[in-house]
Amino acid sequence: MSLPGGADTIAGKQISHSSARHRPQSPGRGRAPFSRAERRAVEVAAVAVAGFCSYGFATGSPSTVGYVSSVIIIGAAIVWLRRAAVPGLLAAGLAIAAIATLAGGLIDVGQNVLYNASVGPYSKELGTHFLQYDHFAHAYVSFVVVFACWVMLAAPHAGGDHRRDLVLLTVGTALGLGALNEMVEFLATLAHHGAHAGGYWNTGWDLVCNFIGAGAAGLVLARSRAGKA
Repeated sequence: MSLPGGADTIAGKQISHSSARHRPQSPGRGRAPFSRAERRAVEVAAVAVAGFCSYGFATGSPSTVGYVSSVIIIGAAIVWLRRAAVPGLLAAGLAIAAIATLAGGLIDVGQNVLYNASVGPYSKELGTHFLQYDHFAHAYVSFVVVFACWVMLAAPHAGGDHRRDLVLLTVGTALGLGALNEMVEFLATLAHHGAHAGGYWNTGWDLVCNFIGAGAAGLVLARSRAGKA
């Protein structure tokens, strides 16, 4: 309610107020407070980072700084991009993805890391075991990342005419982040002289599993009510 002759009755000031209301908010403003599920997920991820960091330094793992730094940077990026509360299931899924990544690169199993642990037969033609931790971890992380990208970046702009395009862009974003992870892994491998490198076959299967996980998430989005949001 405006007073007679007040500022709201002045045309110039009316335009100014309208522009202020529609001006895009700068990063850091307009974020919803963390939900209980989000706080728990952050706490779990923080404990995991601290624990795996201590474990990595205690065991002398050369990949400790790389893996811990990657998880912290990605977590900070998620917090920065977040505007609305993230669904509880997704928050938990992201925390699990952080744990799976840290465990895969830092926990030793025999003479190698957990990422290379496997059960079942080995295929010479495919150059990999059929059941390997690395494959499931990459597929799972990519699956979760697609939903995170969708909720935080795409869903607010997903109208009926652009939903499918945004789903494709979201899947592509997740695949790009997966490829960036492979680049970081390669540079870290060079830094500690090839430890746990895995070679061409490893990188190729990582990318294949990223595609499987991201593609599955894209199909879920395309066929669900979430994709129509």
